[in-house]
Amino acid sequence: MTDAKPHNRDKNYRIKSDSPFLKALGVSNDAGDIKPNKYGKYRQICRFVEIFIERIERTQAVKQQRVKVLDIGSGKGYLTFAMYDQLAQAGLNPKIDGVDTRSEMVDLCNQAAQTSGFENLAFHNMKAEDFVEGYYDAIIALHACDTATDDALFHGIKSKSKLIVCAPCCQHEVLVDLQKSETASRKFISHGLFLQKQADLITDNSRVMLLRAQGYQVDVIDFVSTEHTQKNTLITAVKKGKPSPKYLEQYEAYKKDFGFSGIKLETLMREAGLIRSA
Repeated sequence: MTDAKPHNRDKNYRIKSDSPFLKALGVSNDAGDIKPNKYGKYRQICRFVEIFIERIERTQAVKQQRVKVLDIGSGKGYLTFAMYDQLAQAGLNPKIDGVDTRSEMVDLCNQAAQTSGFENLAFHNMKAEDFVEGYYDAIIALHACDTATDDALFHGIKSKSKLIVCAPCCQHEVLVDLQKSETASRKFISHGLFLQKQADLITDNSRVMLLRAQGYQVDVIDFVSTEHTQKNTLITAVKKGKPSPKYLEQYEAYKKDFGFSGIKLETLMREAGLIRSA
């Protein structure tokens, strides 16, 4: 006999398919089976929490009585709920806030949190910069468009968060500079798509350098892409030490070599005094 539910067998996922929050969010059905059209989402959720828990365990946050997380651009909250679920199971007493500008998503998530019994999970209908709740151990920003990723990274850097996780998308800032650039690396790229890809790589590499300059250990990981974007780069940064000027020197040389003026994260860091003006 053919197994009618092959995807729900023999998978050692951290999150079980019958977890109440998956049902509340419409990922699983009443029987606790993942819906066929949600299996990709389920895989993404499980892969993300695997990465998140492994990274949070590298920090001192696991020795605390409570772990606080801010999810910027939380959307429908799949990953926000997953983080809460796994932190709670690990006995880390999570307090998680999700911020999103779409009121319908916020209402849906708050209702699902209540249904799931997640008392310290709350969603807020506002921009991240207007949501001021002090320090967070971890800052999450997945698929924040263009310079919104820089805003999230800066929030984490400024508050010295122990963990920052972001998945950038829709980046345009550096592209404008590259289109005008006369550097040797630019003159051999004539196709617009290739130039956009190069701009994406330059932007993310710049972010890595600036994070390292602030004492973060940074990993860049292939993540599971979503229906919203095919970009699957995940940047994780764990606070490990003091600021390191050598990465700023590398960054300045990088800007010169590739012919771009900088990124928003640099500007925010300079305005906050985290980088001395050159």
